[in-house]
Amino acid sequence: MNKSPKIIISYFFGPSSIPIGSSCAQALKELGCNVFCFNSGIESSMDRFFFKPANKVIQAGGFRNINISRGSPHNNQNYRQDLLEKAVKEFRPDILFVLRGNGYDCDYITYLKEEYKIKKIVGWWVKGPKWFDLMHLESKGYDHYFCIHREGYTDKTEISYLPALAVDSYNYRLQYSHDQRPYRHEVVFVGGWYQRRQEFLEGLKDFRVSLYGPKWKKKILNRRIYRMVKASSIWGEDLIELYNTAKISLNISAWDTGNFSGLNFRVMDVPTCGSFLLTDYSDDLREYFKL
Repeated sequence: MNKSPKIIISYFFGPSSIPIGSSCAQALKELGCNVFCFNSGIESSMDRFFFKPANKVIQAGGFRNINISRGSPHNNQNYRQDLLEKAVKEFRPDILFVLRGNGYDCDYITYLKEEYKIKKIVGWWVKGPKWFDLMHLESKGYDHYFCIHREGYTDKTEISYLPALAVDSYNYRLQYSHDQRPYRHEVVFVGGWYQRRQEFLEGLKDFRVSLYGPKWKKKILNRRIYRMVKASSIWGEDLIELYNTAKISLNISAWDTGNFSGLNFRVMDVPTCGSFLLTDYSDDLREYFKL
């Protein structure tokens, strides 16, 4: 009888994290895999409260190439890699699955594979279409490497296309029948600040928009945007409730979907909650919807 494969998933985990990591873990467990979730979002207290502020002061003084945390075990990168190695040493996975997320040095990935006899190390770039050089550099350390968009690589590279879209009824679900839906929000948008998003939202002056996401509150001088902001984050059941009680849920991609491929999670998350999705156009939508 074959034993269940042991898999470590490295991504952000916790109640205030994008749930793609937990969704992958849930799916793999249902397939019979033994899964350990490693939170790559963990930070060193020394890096957060000492190194980062000190580096900002030094770099503001013109010394932009100086990083006083480099080489320290309390540097965030070194700290995470040390904790991941401890997890690998204890769990002894057959597969290490890294969602990017926070990445790891190529030499370190090679070291883990050889030192702990990991059968396969798989990477998945779940960021938007940018930082192509970094994506290519990191992919060289993996047995298989995937990307949610088609930009910056070809069929001749070792990167393969794998979109991060699915109907996740565990994390997103319908709470009300359509004839009993208690609409409490006219228009909602959930996502961090990007200039492209701000320009779109500034045009919605005749609508009551509820805005949730990081960095929007910094736009205090833009009264039109600032009045829309309800909170810097919303997760879990609160997010499900928001989508279920919104008349319109917006999807504004961080990148220009007219020129770049790739779809973000809202494209499936919002309809799964039964909300009306208004999204920017992408040719990739034709793979999932009748247009």
